[in-house]
Amino acid sequence: MDYTKETPRTQKAGIMDIFMVSLIRAKELALVSVKSSSRFIGYVIFMSFLVSLMIFAVPTASKITSFGGFKNLFMNKVPAFEYTDGTLTADKAFEMKLSNVNIIMDTKVNEFVFGNFEREGIYIAIGAKNIKMVTITDIKDDGSYQEVYSYPNSLVLMDGMNNTTLVKMRPFFYIMIFFIFMFSTALAAGKYLLAALFYAFIFKSLTSVSKLPMTFLDSFHMCFYAQTLGIILVNMNMALGNLVSPLIASAIGIVITVVIIHKAMGPHMPDIDEIMGGFSDRDSK
Repeated sequence: MDYTKETPRTQKAGIMDIFMVSLIRAKELALVSVKSSSRFIGYVIFMSFLVSLMIFAVPTASKITSFGGFKNLFMNKVPAFEYTDGTLTADKAFEMKLSNVNIIMDTKVNEFVFGNFEREGIYIAIGAKNIKMVTITDIKDDGSYQEVYSYPNSLVLMDGMNNTTLVKMRPFFYIMIFFIFMFSTALAAGKYLLAALFYAFIFKSLTSVSKLPMTFLDSFHMCFYAQTLGIILVNMNMALGNLVSPLIASAIGIVITVVIIHKAMGPHMPDIDEIMGGFSDRDSK
């Protein structure tokens, strides 16, 4: 086969073409990676936005809709509270989950510590004197408890702040959601680019003997594309509340990626006679 000749299925594949090849036509993936390197940045952006939509934007929008928007949340769901003279007071405790973050408020404690949490997760915990963000991976092990940040309420809340103040701050909350979405997108891009680089090094010996004129950069592109199905399955599992253990889901994603890389390279690998012939030629020299 003449790999320099462009065919309708491989010439300058668009982002959606690469997406479909990555999902259902893995044997064409190596060739597409070589011929469509100019589409790589666009594909990284596309996949990163897709991940953020799955694990943050859609669940967050669904949650906001479920409580009738921020105005209804602050006036009718959040208990009546007021911050005065450095102390936050509320008529009852409050807890809600937004995306994968648990937001809890209990003004009976000045600040939350390890023993105040009942289950693992990520928390924004608001006490009478302090607000902090923490992560807990094992509720029985205080060594798994980490404080991402911890601030006195005076650094975060304005004196006289109450439910009505929050309603007036709705535009700020939407802006914050947008920035969190963009941060999540950038984080996803970095994560899967590093994974692709790792796969490219692991399979360097495989791509170096390929019949394709495949550079390391082409291999890096292909390894990123090969993660597509694994990325979708792992993040869909997360978006659905981890129906399968995240560790198991990640392992499945890795196995799928490795299988796809092998399928992509299969049609372009020399047969055993060519490999043995190469050794014979080197020995004769």
